Formats: sequence, structure tokens, C-alpha cells
Amino acid sequence: MKKLRLEEIIKLVEENSIVADIGTDHGIVPYELVKSAKAKKVIASDISEKSLDKLREKLDYLDEPEKIVLNVSDGLDNLNEYQVDTIIISGMGGNLIVDILNKNLDIAKSANCLILGANNSLALLRRFLHENSFEIIEEVDLFENDKYYQIIKAKVGKQLFVNEYEYEFGKYLIDNKSEYLKKYINQQIENKNNILSNLSDKNSDSVKSAIDNINVEVNELEKVLDKIET
Repeated sequence: MKKLRLEEIIKLVEENSIVADIGTDHGIVPYELVKSAKAKKVIASDISEKSLDKLREKLDYLDEPEKIVLNVSDGLDNLNEYQVDTIIISGMGGNLIVDILNKNLDIAKSANCLILGANNSLALLRRFLHENSFEIIEEVDLFENDKYYQIIKAKVGKQLFVNEYEYEFGKYLIDNKSEYLKKYINQQIENKNNILSNLSDKNSDSVKSAIDNINVEVNELEKVLDKIET
């Protein structure tokens, strides 16, 4: 495997799990979970039959190909409550992940855990989890191809969020002083300061308003950075 995100997702799966990989695409995660004997069964689900065909071609290379079940489905539609203990949804936007979970919330809550790798809208996703009685029990972050990613592991439970930035950047990652998050925030501060430098000689009201907004954003980023560094 070459994709770091997929490797981290596999690490978050507990031994002997029954897994549903939603939006499996080419089925790399199900294949590796069965090949390594980490999962005892994986439902590889995708809305595209063609994507599943790519996984179907790989099954002959497995000792126990019957442990992977191919499933053409829109999200969680073809799953039943308590059918799996781990639900993986990754490689898509946070808005879409929220829609998938919300459409079949009872099925999502019947799993022991959710492993969610959103490409964006992480604050929206965390807020949805919080408001629907999920607790984030672990978060992993990484850089892949110079892009920053976070992966969330959650289960049914209660959790306290004190600050708004905990939804955006991850309470778990902040509390555990993630070096990758620190690097990402420093990059964001640098980018915003560069924008401020380019705007400094402009005097229109709209530019002044933009400068004020960026300064607020920088102050919020610095608060998070201070939490990580202290």
C-alpha cells in the first residue's frame, strides 16, 4: 500500500472486526483488511458497479476471498442494524459523510465504531457527531502529497466541546498536541500573514474589512497553536 491515509484507517480497525467500507472505490481497504487477517468479514460497498469490478479482479489473490462481500449500494442503504461492528466512510467530503450517516442514523449507531476520513468540512462533521450523541474516541492526522488530512474514530457516547475551534481542528488532536496539526496551523498563519502583507497598502473599505476578518482568523489560529505548544 502506498496511501498513508488508507494505512491509518486500517490501523484504526479493531482485530476480528466485521467491517463495512462505504464508498470503497477500488477496494484497497477491504483487500488489505482480509489479506492481513485483521477483519473476519468486510462488506465492500460502492454506488458504482465498475469500482467493485476492480476489487473483484483482486479476489483471486486472497486465501479467503469469501470474506469480502461486494455490495452495490448508496451509502448505508443495504445494511441492517447490528450487521457490522465497524463502519468506514472515507475519501469524500464531510457534507456527504453527514448525509450518509443521517439518512441511516439507526444503522450508524448500531455499529461499535465509525471511522471517518473526510476531505473537508470537518467542523460540520464533528458538530453532527456531537449533536447526534457520538463521542470521538481517537483522531489521526497526517500529510499526504503535501495535503493535510484528519481521520476520526467515533462511537455512541457523550462528549463536551468547550471551544468552537475544537470542532474545526479536533479536540483529541489539540489535547494530544499533534505535531502535524501544529505544522498545519503554522502554515495557515503564514499564508494569512502573506495575504495581509499584500493588502497592507490598499485603503478601500472592503479591503479594510477583509484585513479585519483575516486578523480575527489569525488570532483564532494562534489560540489553537498556543494550546498545542503549552
